[in-house]
Amino acid sequence: MFINNINPDLVSVGPFSIRFYGIVYALGFILLTYILSKNAHKIKNLNKDKAVDVIIYMLVFGLIGARLVHVITDFPLYANNLLGVFAIWNGGLAFHGGILGGVLAVYFYCKKHKVSMMHILDTLSVPFPLILVFGRIANFMNSEHIGTATNLPWCVVYQKIDDVCRHPAQLYESFSMLVLFGMMLYLNRRKRKHGFLIWSFIAGYSILRLITEFFRAPLYVDVLGLSLVQLLSISLLGLSIYQLYKLKK
Repeated sequence: MFINNINPDLVSVGPFSIRFYGIVYALGFILLTYILSKNAHKIKNLNKDKAVDVIIYMLVFGLIGARLVHVITDFPLYANNLLGVFAIWNGGLAFHGGILGGVLAVYFYCKKHKVSMMHILDTLSVPFPLILVFGRIANFMNSEHIGTATNLPWCVVYQKIDDVCRHPAQLYESFSMLVLFGMMLYLNRRKRKHGFLIWSFIAGYSILRLITEFFRAPLYVDVLGLSLVQLLSISLLGLSIYQLYKLKK
């Protein structure tokens, strides 16, 4: 059994603090900007300046989408604390909402500047799982997205939450994203059409999230024994398989 009483603040000065959670996403932003800028010459109508613009749009709309979906799915946590909706520094970002917001930002930007959206998404889908590896570790440090109760030797007690020993679901997800990162590196070495990598990423993520979600504490929406996130994952898996089939055909 491990007692999680980790202080998520790396540095604190008065009311201000720097958290591992924020560092992860800041470094992720830098990594995606570097990767897209480095490959900008391979994408028609894209240059380094536009690459930076794309990432900024993705970051802003991705954060908005991720926070909105998180608040909607976990609304009972905010029903009596509406100001907590804006406390994004405390964590609480839904991946599916972030993807939706980010993809919409890329879509409208690419449509305006006549850039291949799929080429951009393919480029970003390779390093993205690596960001999620450390993002889930940050969730563990924040004591959020906790797992279901268990008596396994590696169970964790999140002292900020309760005294129940639980699955370290965040670490399970972190490891699964490391596996996905390895898969994306392998697929990136193959010849493929535009769209293959991003749809492969979505398919892989959906399968892994569907599995690891069984170890998470249940969300408030439960349909046929599945959480809302699992239903979304199944839907995205079906869509990605269809899109991959179309590319192959």
